[in-house]
Amino acid sequence: MTTTLLDSIGALSPEQFDALDDSAGAAGCHPRLLQRESDLRWRTRYAVRREADRLLAAVPACTRLGTGWPDPAYDVRRWGLPAGLVPEDLTADRCLFVGGCTDLRSALHIGPTADGERVARSVLAVLARTAAEAGQCLAFPYVYAPARRLIARACRDRAGWASLGREARFPDADAPDREERAVSRVRGVLRRDRRLIAAAGVRTTVSDWADVADDAADLIARHNSRKGSPDHPEFVALRHEQWALCEPVRVIAFTASAGTARGVLTALVWRGELELYEIGLTGQESPDRIAVYLDLLFHQPLAYARDHRLTAVRAGLAAEVPKKSRGAVMHEVYGGVLSVSDTKRLADDIC
Repeated sequence: MTTTLLDSIGALSPEQFDALDDSAGAAGCHPRLLQRESDLRWRTRYAVRREADRLLAAVPACTRLGTGWPDPAYDVRRWGLPAGLVPEDLTADRCLFVGGCTDLRSALHIGPTADGERVARSVLAVLARTAAEAGQCLAFPYVYAPARRLIARACRDRAGWASLGREARFPDADAPDREERAVSRVRGVLRRDRRLIAAAGVRTTVSDWADVADDAADLIARHNSRKGSPDHPEFVALRHEQWALCEPVRVIAFTASAGTARGVLTALVWRGELELYEIGLTGQESPDRIAVYLDLLFHQPLAYARDHRLTAVRAGLAAEVPKKSRGAVMHEVYGGVLSVSDTKRLADDIC
């Protein structure tokens, strides 16, 4: 087996790459990562491990081309890591982000193998050597529990960790009897929702993003700005158009209206899952607006997943309580850092 560093995954088979590890969903797919390589704020490389013609791993590693933190969610100083692990004067360019640097989800892209721990140690040691030569630490942003365990073993339990949130997922979304099998509390909440939606007379549609792009972008931008995250319809449109270019990801939009309340929720369809993306709502707090919100965030996506035989709905990190009360299962997402000194130690562990 050999481990090499590549500047792009363009030469790798998308099918082989996506078969390694799809735990990050569409955010970790081959066309999305290939697209992110053109982001001039970052340099991305991949530690690739092969055995003959078999691809065992292709782990992304991103270096910030500049000292500032382009997204506060990736500022490791804010993660709540163990005291003393991260210097207060740490700059973004002194971290090598393993797994990814966008979308609040990362995957290692190490395929299932009986020798997975050795493969992980090999590719991470190669990345550690790259980081050590630049005086960087290794950072592991927004990884799920299985990746955290693999990293911990490969790094001899030297990395420090913090919880960065919990992603809500609705499993078995394609099961026709999904609601009947839910606990009584969840069934009661869903029935109450439907009564509110029916009383408001909510009207709904499902469209491809391109068919509603102008109106949807305006709704989302205004919603984000009201919530304290300044946005613009052109930026919203750009984000969604980038996803639309990631074949075979499909970008759809759920719309709902009742009285003076209107809303849109965009979502991504990839490999049999529905991933909720961005929401936009208008109107003042009212029963109509609540009904539109509930229909968009829960009832339309679950109905769509069932009708299109999608196995799960991934519903993001926010609004944990309402999602759990409607049957979501929570998956912890972690951020980890291996100090500069321990990164150098791992660099000597190449196998």
